[in-house]
Amino acid sequence: MKTDARGERVPLNRRAADGARGCGWMRLALLLAAAGAGCAAPGPADPYPATLSGRGGAATSPDLARECLRRAVVYPDNPVVRAAAVEAMAAADDETLRPRIRLALLDEHPGVRFAACAAVGDLRDESADAAVRKLLDDPDASVRAAALYARHGLGHRERSGELVDLLLTHSDSLVRCNAAMLLGRLGESSAVPPLARAMRDKDPRVQDFALEALAALGVEEARSQLHYMSHSGIGSQEAFAVGALGAARNPADAELLKEKLGNAAHLETRLAAARALGRLENRDGLDISLKGLSFNRPRREESDDAPEAQRVRIRLMAAAALGDIGDPAALPALVRILERDEDPRLQVAAAGAILKISREAPAPFSSPPPTPLTKP
Repeated sequence: MKTDARGERVPLNRRAADGARGCGWMRLALLLAAAGAGCAAPGPADPYPATLSGRGGAATSPDLARECLRRAVVYPDNPVVRAAAVEAMAAADDETLRPRIRLALLDEHPGVRFAACAAVGDLRDESADAAVRKLLDDPDASVRAAALYARHGLGHRERSGELVDLLLTHSDSLVRCNAAMLLGRLGESSAVPPLARAMRDKDPRVQDFALEALAALGVEEARSQLHYMSHSGIGSQEAFAVGALGAARNPADAELLKEKLGNAAHLETRLAAARALGRLENRDGLDISLKGLSFNRPRREESDDAPEAQRVRIRLMAAAALGDIGDPAALPALVRILERDEDPRLQVAAAGAILKISREAPAPFSSPPPTPLTKP
């Protein structure tokens, strides 16, 4: 038993997990799985209908990014794309995109409604209050959890304790994962004891979400465990730990993050470190992240990790890192993905990164002449 940053006694007894941790869009897919099936990627013969050919010339990169997200949030073939667009809109905190987030509250897929509720809570969007209130009775437990989170953010906290019940008693472990994540995002010290109890959950994934939430809430033992995991030598475990430390945004972790950026054996860990350092206003990871955007050397020996899955994962992590690094030098490469890539997940990630960069460091940048896409 250790003492957290607020002086509370918090036991953290964590089991060894199986190493199958989500990162970026993989974690999003896990959360969507808790809110219904249907997360298959679009087929190669059905390229992204929101490709922005014909929008070049005087259009700026933020204009292109906003248009991409507006179209992606109604992308019909894959709820992962729609939910990722909602998350990107929320991270951009762009007033012009909030109506599309409210629209996503009505999405047919519960995973997208979940993302939209979480976005409303993050943005404190009072205009969405009535719609969120209806989702407190959603048939999906994860959506109800996100609606509770949104209502809490809007100042209606009379039912927030139900998130704890979902974390500790719900029969679906993925719902418990969602509840742990949302409790961490509340930023309330009262969430520490139930999250500490969740560290004894029978499902290692719940433990991981609880551990990340506790670190974000300033629990020192959680941070210590993440430091330990970051040196495990297991790629997925190290990437998770470094990403969780980055989410906590603690400047005291900068030296460890620099070490991982320079020396980690796995590219995923180095990209997670690049993003984490970016959140601390350090741009040391710019070069490796730019290179990651065109990654095409998957590890063939990974039997349970298909080459295409590796390529997409690395490129998505690179785009996310560039968004948090915030260097306008990344804009040309991101716009090329936005206009020319045929994977909607990558286009959404690029759009989100562009808006983050443009918000932090506005820079005039017109897109290159577009290259029309044809179906393969």
